Formats: sequence, C-alpha cells, structure tokens
Amino acid sequence: SMHWYLESMKKTVDGFEMTFQVNVLAGFLLTTLLMDTVAKAEEPRIIITSSISQGSSIDFDNLNMEKGFSSHGSYSLSKLCNAMHAIELAERMKKRHPHVTVNTLDPGTVNTKMLLAGWGMCGIDVERANNEFNLATDASLKGKSGLYFVGGRETKASRPCYDKDQRLKLWKRMEDMTGVRCLPED
Repeated sequence: SMHWYLESMKKTVDGFEMTFQVNVLAGFLLTTLLMDTVAKAEEPRIIITSSISQGSSIDFDNLNMEKGFSSHGSYSLSKLCNAMHAIELAERMKKRHPHVTVNTLDPGTVNTKMLLAGWGMCGIDVERANNEFNLATDASLKGKSGLYFVGGRETKASRPCYDKDQRLKLWKRMEDMTGVRCLPED
C-alpha cells in the first residue's frame, strides 16, 4: 500500500501535487504496467487501498489542489480517486480479463509512522493490520469484484465511485497525466 500525506503543498518534478501523484498516479501507472503479468495468474486479485477518509465529491478543476490546499483535503481526494479507479478497473476487467478481480478497501486505522506523527497511538498495531491480506486470500471473495470494504465488510464507497461519467473523466485524466492507456474501452 502506498500512502502519502503532507502538511504543506509540494509539487513533484512532473508538476503534480505530491499526494495525488504518489497515492493516485503511481498506483494507476503501476497497475497498468503490471496488467499483463497479473492477468496470467490463476486467481489474480488487485486491491487498491482507499480510506474511510475518502472525499465525497471530486473537483476535476482542482486535482492539483491549487485552490485551497489542505493536507486532509489532498489525502481525501486521493483516496476517493483510488476507490473510483478500483471500481472502474473492475468494470473494464470484466470485459478484458474476467478472472481478475479488483476491489478497494479502508485498511483500518493502523499505527503507521504517519498516524503516530499526526495523532499518536490511536489505531491498531501494524502486526495486526490484516485487512488487505484477508481481501487478497479469503476464499469466500473469489470472483467478487468492484467492491469496497471497511473492517472486512462490504459497504458503499462515496457516491462519485458509482458515477460512470465521473469515473471515465478521472480515468482519462489519469491516462493523460501518466502518459499510458489502460484497458481502453474502444
């Protein structure tokens, strides 16, 4: 899982807001580059980490957080984009590689360096953080795709995740920003 959380606005050498590039664009690019390899596996599962802190709306004119940066806003936007990416990827995989499942989850409140630095000991120990492992290995989830989990239970992600037009707009932006095309619909 990649997580990145900054207190102040920083841009990458590519010109993107750091949290967005690390949490969203890097995962999109990596998933795209590994697609053929993943598709060759027997029961492949792609898991994209989101958060219960995912945003509830997306401003496509402010993906770089130039209008009113806040570290929480940037993180929330990135986690919404992760969930939207996962659900759109799941839809595209049904057509191209139906044996590959794609799901997204909140990993739980884990005492990571970021959490400890910002809020102190308020989560579970890293050694007990197994939501991703369970999603990757639970036999009852075989063949289930396009879902969002919190605490090991399927639940609903934020509304934009189920808006095909918004998912397509984000997908196109991620392709443009990374310079790769991933499972084109045409």
